[in-house]
Amino acid sequence: MAHIFDFGKDARQLLNLFVAAASQLSAQNQLLQLACVESSIAQDVASAKMQVLSSVSLLELCLIISMKSLVQGGSSKYNFEMVYNEYKTFMSRHLLVASAGGAMKVYKKPVALKAFETLVELEIVRPVAVSMAADGGGSYGRNDLLAGSAQSARAPKEYRMVQLMLEPGQVVELVLDRVDVPAVIRRWAQQ
Repeated sequence: MAHIFDFGKDARQLLNLFVAAASQLSAQNQLLQLACVESSIAQDVASAKMQVLSSVSLLELCLIISMKSLVQGGSSKYNFEMVYNEYKTFMSRHLLVASAGGAMKVYKKPVALKAFETLVELEIVRPVAVSMAADGGGSYGRNDLLAGSAQSARAPKEYRMVQLMLEPGQVVELVLDRVDVPAVIRRWAQQ
């Protein structure tokens, strides 16, 4: 409940959560249980995350799939350059196949970097906490990739390490739920 209070103080949202929990009541289960309320909260949070993800562009979705591919290849941390190279490699291999099934193009690096920054702003990707022995240690928030932190003084934003905040299964689910995704991108996400 504290999470909901921190998220927002709208009484309508709280009412909707309790209505969803109350809809689980039956003749056998006539009392509202904490587990019902918690599952209602979990569904609400999950649906909010999927709403944000459903609004990402095709390029942003391709970058997310690139990160998923890097994770499946054994990389837990990566930077924009690694993600863009994965994207470019896939697109160069499949551009001829994709162009037969619809218009697809490889976006230039500045456009892809802006899309990558959007993913950071949406908190789909987060900067990886960096331990700095000389500075006494530290961790970084979502805006550290975008501007003015100790990490930004050391490396250009294209080379700052990040991590995808989605599980590979969530990425596949996201791609399969969207109707505007070309077949070649769907197959790439399912690999």
